[in-house]
Amino acid sequence: MASAPKRRRVRKSHQQANSTMQPNQTDDISQLVETCMAAAMPIVQETVRQCILNSRQNDTSQEAATSEPGISTLVDITSADSAVQGPVPQNGQDTHGGPTRTPASLMTTADYLISKSLSEESRSSYKNIFLTYKQFLQDHMDKAANPLVPKLSHLVSYIAHCFTQGLAASTARTHISALSFIFQLGGHQDLTQHFIIKKQLQGYSKTKPSQDARLPITSTILSKIILSLPHVTNSSFIKCLLHAMYVLAFSAFLRVGEITKTGKLNQHFLLVKHINITASPNQENSIHLTIPHCKHSIRPISLQISRNLENPLLCPVRALQYFMQIRKHASQDEALFSFMDGNPVSRQFFTQNLNNSLTFCGLDTKQYQSHSFRIGAATAAADLGASGIQIQNMGRWKSTAFKKYIRVPVLTL
Repeated sequence: MASAPKRRRVRKSHQQANSTMQPNQTDDISQLVETCMAAAMPIVQETVRQCILNSRQNDTSQEAATSEPGISTLVDITSADSAVQGPVPQNGQDTHGGPTRTPASLMTTADYLISKSLSEESRSSYKNIFLTYKQFLQDHMDKAANPLVPKLSHLVSYIAHCFTQGLAASTARTHISALSFIFQLGGHQDLTQHFIIKKQLQGYSKTKPSQDARLPITSTILSKIILSLPHVTNSSFIKCLLHAMYVLAFSAFLRVGEITKTGKLNQHFLLVKHINITASPNQENSIHLTIPHCKHSIRPISLQISRNLENPLLCPVRALQYFMQIRKHASQDEALFSFMDGNPVSRQFFTQNLNNSLTFCGLDTKQYQSHSFRIGAATAAADLGASGIQIQNMGRWKSTAFKKYIRVPVLTL
């Protein structure tokens, strides 16, 4: 009994000690918790937000990819960078109205057809342009901006950025054209056709007109280049090879990638099977040329090239016949313009030898380049009275871009 009071006193003393210490400890803990929460909360919020956005984007991408045509092409160009949305419902109505959905097999076919609307070069170009546009938005506008959701302020600023970076007006138009394709493929409003954008590009062109310093290789210059070959190479085979390449490039409006091996992954240079030299009823041979792939089209295009009876030196039939007799290709699948070991002529080899001939003739290699054959062909056709449609068809242009290739000579008084 005597110890009970003592225990109560000890308990009371212990409670008093706790009561005197607890407020300070509670304040310290509360303050520590508040500090930690204040530091961690933004990270937690951002993490949760990103998880929700990623989940919605994946759901939207998967749903759109299985229900909307063209989405697979859009995903390929944009690398599924951001939310891929299907076409926006018009007038508040569901674009998938009706009790059934389009069969998956037909949608796959639709995707395939849309993907074939672009050549490999255009697809690669669109990818690069999209990445450039995305990087611009992140660096100059808003890091969280969705490049697949067009905004007028973004496009206006991007065009201004292209101008300050010194891009040619034609290059800026190419960028806007690519973005237009991407936006429309995603079902968004094509803001590139907005009045403000059109006027901005118009002012861009007037302020910084595109200047192509390349000059045409005319028939006169072509003759000089061919006559220079014995002075720039000691090989009879190389002389014959370059003679045929130069004349055919001029006569058929050929691009350098159509006669040489370039650094691109997909090569489309001419093969032996693409050439057929036939005899016409009057016994005058001509070349039937099939170009398997063009810059703006994946469909083969056939050309008929006649003899040049006025100038045998510039006759494509004669030059090509002579070259093929010497080359003696072993297979129809060999590169038409190739060395004796079968290796195709590279662009570097072609350009270097062309520069050697141009230098020998006293011509500026900065003004006369491999594309000057194509420019010269268009200019020569115009001089001969060919119509715009004829020149466009012969050069395989899809638009009126051929007009830039026709160079009107300047009269010096």
